Amino acid sequence: MDEFLSSLSKEDSLTYELSMLYKQWGYKEYRMAKFEEYSFYSDNRDFLSGKGILAFNNSYGRLMALKPDITLSIVKNAKLSGALTKLYYNESVFRMTDSSMDYKEIKQTGVEVLGKTIDEYLITEVLMLAAKSLKTIDKDFVLCVSHMAFIPSLLSELEISANTKKDMINCIKGKNIHDLRSICEKSGVDGEKAELLATLAGINGKISEMLPELCRLACNDEMKKACEELEFIAASLKKSDLADKLLIDLSVLNNTEYYNGIIFQGYVEKAPSAVLTGGRYDKLAGKIRENTQAIGFAVYLDNLNFYYKKVREYDSDILILFDSANKSISLLSLVESFVEKGFSVRVEHTVPDGYKAKTVYAFENGALREVSAC
Repeated sequence: MDEFLSSLSKEDSLTYELSMLYKQWGYKEYRMAKFEEYSFYSDNRDFLSGKGILAFNNSYGRLMALKPDITLSIVKNAKLSGALTKLYYNESVFRMTDSSMDYKEIKQTGVEVLGKTIDEYLITEVLMLAAKSLKTIDKDFVLCVSHMAFIPSLLSELEISANTKKDMINCIKGKNIHDLRSICEKSGVDGEKAELLATLAGINGKISEMLPELCRLACNDEMKKACEELEFIAASLKKSDLADKLLIDLSVLNNTEYYNGIIFQGYVEKAPSAVLTGGRYDKLAGKIRENTQAIGFAVYLDNLNFYYKKVREYDSDILILFDSANKSISLLSLVESFVEKGFSVRVEHTVPDGYKAKTVYAFENGALREVSAC
């Protein structure tokens, strides 16, 4: 199995390994249609991370869209019952890129949990699966965890314009505490609240080290409840080798109209941006399906082949060269015998440009003669 996985691209091997991981934890594979009505995505455009929706008219004249998001489709179409709905997927979405302003296919795998109640255990399980997913990509990873009860709830208490709030959020995401304090001062934000906001925005470190300070700063019931949730997560993962990889980073922020509770982003050493994003999105789920709560995450696989290039020593175990004028019927049986023994084999008239094989044979007079390796 290890040899098989090593022969695959990073994207393909991860798709397999992550699927096996999610199955082991009781998640069922979910497959979805390529298309959805355009109006559905348009009505929830603010939830989409991309700027554009690739649309077309179907044979009945209805305006359809190639999926720009998987979570929305799952929330809308998944079958729900009294039990939890725990799903994983391997799908592609189509989004406009910021760099080229053109559409791109982005391959994702991930999990979603939907039900009437998402409790602290389920939140911890999803976070643990997110951490394990990152570890599958690279042992050098971090999972940055935030909570919508802190900075977003504090910002909602401030009497400031929407544009000022947007500027503050950009400062927080960029960890620009100096400009954040400056905006607070110019906007007449109470000094105590401004300092609390700046302090919260600067919290970044291992969950075991940052949690006591975060709980000390909790100044309302919403924040205190969030601290209890984070304490449960920290205690549940304390004995795990993943615990030190969990960081509290309150600069991680999401759309307050859709997300609530835990949100998180995952990073691996070789990739310059987040390869995993997720969180709790009861507000979105409740908008589409009444009395439904939800949490999940997506792993972005499309760029990992570039960052984790696999250099194979050989293209195949065996290369067999033969003259097409030699019409021996025994060649196929010889090739099949090698394949049945677990070898990879290629048959050619000449050596392909740049091709490398561990062993090279020439097929002559119904038999194989070993020649110099290529």
